Amino acid sequence: MGLLDRLFAEVHVPDADGVRVLDVPSAMNLRDLGGYETPDGPTVTHRFLRCGSTRCMSQKDRAFLRAYGLTHVLDLRGSGESPELTCPYARERDVVWKNVTLLGRNLSDPAFAAAQHDLDYLSRGYVAMLENHETIRQAVSFLATVPHDECALFHCAAGMDRTGVTAMLLLGAAGVSRTDIVRDYLYSFASVRDVDRFVAEGMAPDSFAGSRLMGRLDTMGKVYDAVVGAYGTVGDYLLACGLSDAELKLLRSRLLVA
Repeated sequence: MGLLDRLFAEVHVPDADGVRVLDVPSAMNLRDLGGYETPDGPTVTHRFLRCGSTRCMSQKDRAFLRAYGLTHVLDLRGSGESPELTCPYARERDVVWKNVTLLGRNLSDPAFAAAQHDLDYLSRGYVAMLENHETIRQAVSFLATVPHDECALFHCAAGMDRTGVTAMLLLGAAGVSRTDIVRDYLYSFASVRDVDRFVAEGMAPDSFAGSRLMGRLDTMGKVYDAVVGAYGTVGDYLLACGLSDAELKLLRSRLLVA
């Protein structure tokens, strides 16, 4: 187990929450984007999965995900992370795999994070991802055009930062509230129960996970506010990136229509 894997194990303890947290032991930080309320109804399950590293995912768990509906995988890592060699889906014949580098480094790597002097480096890193409109267009277009009744998984190294930004865009395009977008982001750092209590009552657990929640509380909210402040809506931002009207409608349909 590497340093990042050990850190992740310390700060994130998955717990049951319907189908949102999937029981896939060999996957890191695997969750379904279904079940969030929007003005047009809840987001649909079995459409989008967010995940950390898939490197150690067992054949049994990959078979479970295929039965769950998984047919497409988007790998958001950079070439220095050897995505073609370390993501088993790159070699799985029945899965469409695509690599789009959202950022060429893992912002949650403890060795990198320790060299920073403030947590705003995360927000700056997320904004840097969003400034690359063509990369965002490629990633979201791939996810938007997955067949309606199939499931897509997107992942990076830890499922926190590059994956978190992508989840923010998908949920924001569907009309999920800012609070729930931040909540989805925070589920990477503590249990569903602890995050829900933290968001509702402002009470973080007295643990290392609690300190991580406090440190990350404003990170995704700042980035979401920057997108909405500059473009009006997440959908308008995606259109500015070059996503077509038809693709945006497909994305919303995939997220909202059962």
